[in-house]
Amino acid sequence: MPFHYKGLTFSDAVGPFVRHMPSVNDHRESLQSLQGAWDMLSLLGHLSNVNADMTATREAFDRLTGELMACLGEETLARSTSGLSYKAQVAIDILTRNLFERTADIGFLATDTEVVAAAASRDPQLLSALRERIRAYARRYTVYRDIVLMAPGGEVLVRMCDGFAGVSVSPIVAHAAGGSSYVESFGPTDFCGGVALTYSSSVRANANAVVGVIALEFDLATEAQTVFRRLAGSDDLLAFVDADGRIVASNDELRLPRGHAAPRIGDSPLVRLAGHAYVAVQRRPQPYQGYAGPGWSAIALIPADIAFEHTLARSEAKFSGEGVFSPRLMAVPAQAAAIQGNLDRIVWNGRLQRRSDDAGDNFSRALLAEIASTGRRTKGIFEAATNELLDTVTSSVLDEAKFLSGLAVDILDRNLFERACDCRWWAENSTLATLATDESAQVLAYINALYTVYTNILLFDADGVVVASSQEPSLVGTRLEQAWVARCLALRDPMAYTVSPFEPSALYGDRSTYVYCAALLDGARATGGVALVFDSAPQFEAMLEAALPSRAGSLGAFLRADGTLLASTGELPLCLPADVLQLKPGESWSGVVSAADSCFVVGATAGSGYREFKTSDGYVETVISVVVVPCGQPRIDRPAAQLQLQSVRGGQEVATFCIGSQVVGLLAQDVVECIEVHKAVRLPGAKAAGARLCGYTTWRDQALPLVDLSDALGEPGMPHRHAIVMNQRGTHFGLLVSDLGAIVDLEVCAAPTTARLHPGLGLVTRIAKSGATLVPLLSAACVAELSIALRSTTSPVSRSAEDIDDGWRGNGPPRHEEFEQPA
Repeated sequence: MPFHYKGLTFSDAVGPFVRHMPSVNDHRESLQSLQGAWDMLSLLGHLSNVNADMTATREAFDRLTGELMACLGEETLARSTSGLSYKAQVAIDILTRNLFERTADIGFLATDTEVVAAAASRDPQLLSALRERIRAYARRYTVYRDIVLMAPGGEVLVRMCDGFAGVSVSPIVAHAAGGSSYVESFGPTDFCGGVALTYSSSVRANANAVVGVIALEFDLATEAQTVFRRLAGSDDLLAFVDADGRIVASNDELRLPRGHAAPRIGDSPLVRLAGHAYVAVQRRPQPYQGYAGPGWSAIALIPADIAFEHTLARSEAKFSGEGVFSPRLMAVPAQAAAIQGNLDRIVWNGRLQRRSDDAGDNFSRALLAEIASTGRRTKGIFEAATNELLDTVTSSVLDEAKFLSGLAVDILDRNLFERACDCRWWAENSTLATLATDESAQVLAYINALYTVYTNILLFDADGVVVASSQEPSLVGTRLEQAWVARCLALRDPMAYTVSPFEPSALYGDRSTYVYCAALLDGARATGGVALVFDSAPQFEAMLEAALPSRAGSLGAFLRADGTLLASTGELPLCLPADVLQLKPGESWSGVVSAADSCFVVGATAGSGYREFKTSDGYVETVISVVVVPCGQPRIDRPAAQLQLQSVRGGQEVATFCIGSQVVGLLAQDVVECIEVHKAVRLPGAKAAGARLCGYTTWRDQALPLVDLSDALGEPGMPHRHAIVMNQRGTHFGLLVSDLGAIVDLEVCAAPTTARLHPGLGLVTRIAKSGATLVPLLSAACVAELSIALRSTTSPVSRSAEDIDDGWRGNGPPRHEEFEQPA
């Protein structure tokens, strides 16, 4: 239902928050302060001898006030909710992708040779050695709090950390022992000592007999806080919520404590928490490679009383806004311009009609001055509110692009962190350490089936000769000559690894990729190495696609700081600003960039690594993620043509106006009035010497020809807002103009021959002077003759009057349609 607030109507979603929106309230108060003035001016306009019927203007003012405030309220709320939505979506998507990697880890560990041997034999020495092995695993994959191996009946055989050592009665054990796949569980777990997120699987011996159950306890608390710290502002609340609607983890245990019911977020973004109003959103994960997570979601909240204290982006680039601004939003400036144009016309016509110095005329002068003053105030408020409205939407899109670029590069860093973990751990595999071709090939093929992000996994000896390959047996026996092979064989630390440059590789079909390597170590000697060929093309594209906004034409890219393109979802349509490539790790940038005839919102973020990856492990490779969103074409605002004209005693009355950016005038005696042209019939192109007869409109029940001099004055394609009705010897015609100027008494004299415009036509033969300011005067007689000459070139065909469209108003060519020339 509509929500009414202090004389204005808002949607039911916006209404409860309006009182918290400073910009809406400031503009509302300013506009409502003018309502009384417009009421009074409307009344006085009826009582005066000036043709100043303000009724239509007053109604248009009311409509636009309501529309403008409703739009501003909706976009202000949308900016707040969209910002929260980005944070919630990024949080849950990052967690989901992290947990996807855990589903692969449990499958690999459950079949690890040492794990199977220790579980099958329960030999104390093997179990003791296994404890050191799983600790070594956790040093590489730092996302686990604990790893526990149990017998099928629940007896704890070995665990990474000291803790529960009895017989578990958790249903997880029986479920994992009796199944053929992993078990993902979140809840009370005796072998973990409380509520935990675990990934469990049966351990099977060669005869497929279940000899144990292994469980990985994910370090959810640390991971959640890592995500929250990066995303949440100082006033934001972020939390993960389970399928039952209870808080799993949050960044504020006081307001969103673990285990408690989360606020219910429905269609409205309004929620109440501890008696306070909040703007809130809830987002569910986007499935990643078929994995949708444990059924969790993320919520984001911000107190309503501070939710709308935005700092708006101010971009020097002006753009048309297609695909970014809604049609409703794009219509607001045009409505404001129409109101101002109507006011200008009322004042202009009123001043044109005064002819005496009696008291009534003095009243009319005062009334017209007040209408003009109130109109200027109204225009200023409308412009300020409209600019803030457009800035609000622009800021939202800039924030969106920046956030999503951050999401993309964060996904990349987290993904490649896993690759660094994989190569170091698999270099510890006892079977691979033997360098036995057949057995190693089987292990590599099994690993590659679980970890599908690699196109190939290679095992090579101390001479760089390939011993086994997961996908290409033909490579066995070939020597790897790449520089990264020598770097790998020079490693002496089991925690160390090396990565190839992102460059074309024969191992990847001569396409560019990364190869991750770790050495097989026998004490202080490298006996070989494991190389993982990352399937960069589809993996990078999937990361970028996951982060792209839904706006049509959006694309993303990964680049190095030197400008090398790693991947993109399409060809970049612009040169990136220098600010993008100069970003330091963790920094972000957004802005509007123009390229040729198009404008783009660009967001960029430089990756800052994940955990120890690229932060403390010695590997340096800054990747910059870029999100590009088309936002229309450059908008060139025509400068307002304004002159300060002082009345000259004893001068002639001159009516000034603008055709494009050119200020010109007519003797007031030749002007009847100014009208707004709503409907017209159009002509196929009656032209002569830069002038054009555009068509006909109706004026005082007669057909009025419309003449366009924009080409003759060097202002092609100028917008038409008004038509000045002129009278020459009983013949009326209309001259299309852009804006109206002053009507003042000026000194009129002949124009120098060299200054005359189109002397063959004689359009300008006189000038009006106000001090050092000169205004060219159009010859009404010559324009009339030109109008008659143009009309003689047309062919009559019956057409009815039509609404003026954008083409008629100068934003495109007029339609070439024939008409029936009125009598």
